[in-house]
Amino acid sequence: MIIKQADSKKKDLEALEQLLQWPDLAQQTRQNIEQQIRLIRSGIKGEAESAYQLQFHFGNHPDWVIINDLRLQYQGKVAQIDHLLINRHLQIFVCESKRVAGSLIINELGEFSRMYKGKGQGMPSPLEQNQRHITLLSKLLQTNLIQLPSRFGWRLRPSMHSLILISNDAYIRRPKISVPGLDQIIKNEQLKTKVHQLSKGLGIFSFIRTASCTSLQKFARQLVQLHQPAQYDWLGYFGLNHLASKFAHLATEIQPQSQTENQSQTASHYFCIACHKNITASAAYYCWNHKNIFGGKAYCYQCQQKIKQQ
Repeated sequence: MIIKQADSKKKDLEALEQLLQWPDLAQQTRQNIEQQIRLIRSGIKGEAESAYQLQFHFGNHPDWVIINDLRLQYQGKVAQIDHLLINRHLQIFVCESKRVAGSLIINELGEFSRMYKGKGQGMPSPLEQNQRHITLLSKLLQTNLIQLPSRFGWRLRPSMHSLILISNDAYIRRPKISVPGLDQIIKNEQLKTKVHQLSKGLGIFSFIRTASCTSLQKFARQLVQLHQPAQYDWLGYFGLNHLASKFAHLATEIQPQSQTENQSQTASHYFCIACHKNITASAAYYCWNHKNIFGGKAYCYQCQQKIKQQ
């Protein structure tokens, strides 16, 4: 069962495309924005390919739940988890999607790089990245923020498995010697086989250590309730805060006059209508473009979350 689909990246792409329309952008800034657009679009394709495999093999299975695009925050740290696949034994597969155009190269030291059109480029280790996600998720599951499923009065203990899902058309060049963890790196098409290999039965203890379908879904929905969507201040990210008033003015032009009066801001100052904290132009723009949720008013991130939960 699919509990959560991926969040839409449409608004981020629209905001970045709008920035590209500004005539006075420095060439390097323009190239950085174009690169960010390519990364977002590539990420969308990679996650969609992995999500398809998850849905095809496990989406209609009562013993499994799927959570896509889960962003968790705990103790000042963030885990942006691409996919979670969880079964009734509370075996949790934490999946990181990587869309690689060309070759993925791993050397004897476990260092990663990619080769595209004859050019090599180093990249962060997805194994280490996913391990950080697992560490944060494990800590969260030990708190009272999540109620673990129980059976006959005993709380089930989750087990974690890391999987790095690589696009099917990529070439993976592995080292000749054995490097710990590389068996976690698979292509999307190998997902079902790998999961079945890792999700071993529990023998005579299976009945005791198996949550009900209802408990499993409740557990997954608790995780989704902790989801905190990413918000990007693209103007600040690219050092373009001096353009905030100009872009905000452009955004307000598409709003009805009655809405702009209620927003109570000047061209260069924005604040949350609920708590009156100063907010960025991007935060205000996000609210105005989600009128169905925020009623055409601007809110800070914390107040946005409260409204979404109502």
